[in-house]
Parts: sequence; C-alpha cells; structure tokens
Amino acid sequence: MLSPAEKWTLGPFEIGYFRPHDLLGPLWPEQTEGSARLKPLASSLSDTINSIDSLAKDLAEVPVLDTLIQVASFKAMEDYFNALEALSAGKRRSIRVIHYGDSQLEGDRITMQFRDVLQKRFGGRGFGYVALEPLVKPASLDFINSYGLARKPAFGMRDTAIKDMRYGHLASFTTLLPASDSTGVEGGVTFKKRNWGYQLARDFSLLKMSLATTAPLLIEILAGDTIFTSHSIPANLDDTLSLSVPFADEFSMVMKAEKSPRIYGLSFESSTGVQVDNVAMRGASGMIFRKLNQNQFKASLQRENYALIILQFGGNAVPYLKDSVEVQRFAKAAASQVSYIKRICPEASVLYIGPSDMAKKNGLKMRSYPIIKVLRVALRKEILSRGAAYWDLHDVMGGEGAMVRWVEEEKPALAVKDYCHFTPAGAKLVGYKLVAALDQLQADYKEHKRAEKAEANTQ
Repeated sequence: MLSPAEKWTLGPFEIGYFRPHDLLGPLWPEQTEGSARLKPLASSLSDTINSIDSLAKDLAEVPVLDTLIQVASFKAMEDYFNALEALSAGKRRSIRVIHYGDSQLEGDRITMQFRDVLQKRFGGRGFGYVALEPLVKPASLDFINSYGLARKPAFGMRDTAIKDMRYGHLASFTTLLPASDSTGVEGGVTFKKRNWGYQLARDFSLLKMSLATTAPLLIEILAGDTIFTSHSIPANLDDTLSLSVPFADEFSMVMKAEKSPRIYGLSFESSTGVQVDNVAMRGASGMIFRKLNQNQFKASLQRENYALIILQFGGNAVPYLKDSVEVQRFAKAAASQVSYIKRICPEASVLYIGPSDMAKKNGLKMRSYPIIKVLRVALRKEILSRGAAYWDLHDVMGGEGAMVRWVEEEKPALAVKDYCHFTPAGAKLVGYKLVAALDQLQADYKEHKRAEKAEANTQ
C-alpha cells in the first residue's frame, strides 16, 4: 500500500511490489461494450477554442520521429556519394565500405542487404573481409573442419599479453597453434558455400589475405585432396596478398610456419565493383579504435581505400548509463572515436548509427529504457558536430516502445525475446531501411549540387 508506483532503488537493487491490478487486471471494466460515451459537441466558441487548444497540446506531445540520415552539412557524405558517381561513370574500378558494429551485425546481418543492393546497382561480388576464425560465421560461407587456429580480438576478453595493439582494421587477428609433431605451427579450415544468403555474395572470384609474418609461411589451397595452388610467403611481411582459389563450392586452406603469423583477415571479393565488409564486435561499445596501434590501423584503412565507414554502437552501453551526466560522457567519447577515424582516414565519409530501442522488465511489463531518449539526442548532437552523419535507429524502429512491438506484435516477429536483438526479418528490414535512407540523402545531395550550380551560373 505504501510502495511507490515505480520501484525503489537501493544501491544496486530495485525493490517493488505487484499491485492487485497488475496481477488480476481491473476488478470491473470501466466501460462495458456498447456503453462508450461520446464527448459532447462544443456549445460555444470558447468551448471550440478550448477543444482545439487541447488537441494541439496532445499533438505537440506526440514525438516527431527522425528516420532520415541527419547531416550538419552535405560534406559529411560527399566523399562517398562522389565515389559512387565515379564508379557509375567508369572513372573508378571499385569502392569499399566497412560496417563496424556490435552483436546486432553478427552473421553479416543488416550489412548483407545493404551490400546486395549496391552490388546489383554498381557491380561487385563477394562479402568482403572476415576473420579466419570468426566468432559467428558469415551468412554466405561456412567455415568447417577448422583446426590449429586461435582468435585474438582487441575487444571483449582481450589477451593482455599482446602489448603492441596491432590488430589490423578488423580489430582482431588469428594465430596458428603448435603442430602435432611439435615442429612449428599449423592450422587449416575448409570453406563451403551456403545455400542461403545472397547469390552475389557467394560468387566471389578473389581471395585476399591481410597478414604479418615473422617467419616464412606456406599456404596451400586444396580442391578436395588435390593441391590447387601453393604460396610461399616471406618473413617480415606486413601487407595484403591475393590468393588463387578454385571456382568450387568447397575448398580448403592449410598454413604452416616455424612461428605463427598474425592473420588479420580474409576478403572474399571481386576485383571491380562494390565491396562491403561486416565487422561485428560482440559486447563492444565502439571505444576500441583509438586504442589500436595508430600507424598500423591507419595504414590498413588507407590501403583498402574506404569510401564509407559506418559505426553502429551504443546498445551495449544503454543498460549501464544511469543519468544524463554519464550519457553526455559516453556521447563525447563516441564522437571522439569518430573524429579520430576521420583524421586518420580523411578520404572516407563516416556514418554513425545510434542504438535501437531496447526494453527491460518493469513490474510485469516490458518497457523501453528511458535513458535512450536522452542518449539519442546527445549522440546526434556530438556526432553532427564532428562532421559525420547520424542515423537514429531508435526512431527508425518507431520510437519509444518499438522494441516491445517488434517482439510481441509484429508478424513475423522483428526482434527476439531478449528485447535487444533483431530477428533475421528485423535485421533485413533495417538493412533495406538503411539503403532507403542513404538513397534519400544522396538525392538531396544531388539536388543541392544542382541548386549550387544554377546559382553560380546566374551570378
């Protein structure tokens, strides 16, 4: 009887009680079927004005959803749009995009829809970079029968023995484990194309490997039991190599050396068109980039010549942000990562995708985290001030309460019952919404350029 409507906070604990209404529902309906009363018509001018004022107030309280990509200036995305135009006009052979994010991206989710649309428009095949020992396998390719491989990420449970922070542009690398005969190291894996995903992503014609060696490395590519190609890689190499692979649905790779190389990633791609890399960092909040070895990270990004870098973070921070002070601190830290990436890779546009709606249990009901409303505003302000673009995924979903609707009301469900992650259908929807938002911004950019040119001609 004395407890508040919400919960008490006592240190790290929340204390609350269910009320009879919560458990049993109302003891009697407020209105029986057919007995709903209509509001009387206004009987005077003053009543009419009051009714209009009341309606205006109600409408003013309805949140306005920002579903378009926001920019303080079109210069934020100019490099990316110009690269697409150059590719379309035949003035450029290829462009590359990288999509960093948290576990919402695992298995190539969201990224693969974006990639497929671009490759259908501008050409290109394959699904880009992936770790040799991925935590979650990409949608288009299975990694089977792997052995002798160890994954070393810069985020999450990081190996503290690695002091140099040279993890490459995927923020992780793979090492080879000691061979069974105790002479050096050895590892291998079989790649098998899946029957789902997108056709263009499966039809790669080129395999690139980004690596650093400390001893000579032997790489064998096998089609069945037959060696298709063999590559001898010298010691002290830090670069990206092209490897010949068979046009087959399944092939294997075996690597041997005296000392383990660092294999920063494999890229399954084509030599022309669009390549889009998916880099999912489970549990990460997007604060790792400034901790990576600057010279190596910069060289990796510039070597791949990215036209667009997408950062999709914030969801993992939401449960731990307690007040507006912590929100502002997080937003400024996220913006500093954006500034850093723009500084070391100035040729690329940067797009930041804010956190989705998320929900937690409050009493018997799931409700959105209230801190998201504060976070999305702070993030947008800080990101735009650094010359990057911002896309509000919370609003794209439908605003406050959207996660509950995506889980409980949509058919098929667009999010799973952890009230944080999308289902494949939800991720697919977000991927296509990202395409539509970028298309709209590009159309606005072209109109802006035409207006500028027309104004210049009249002067």
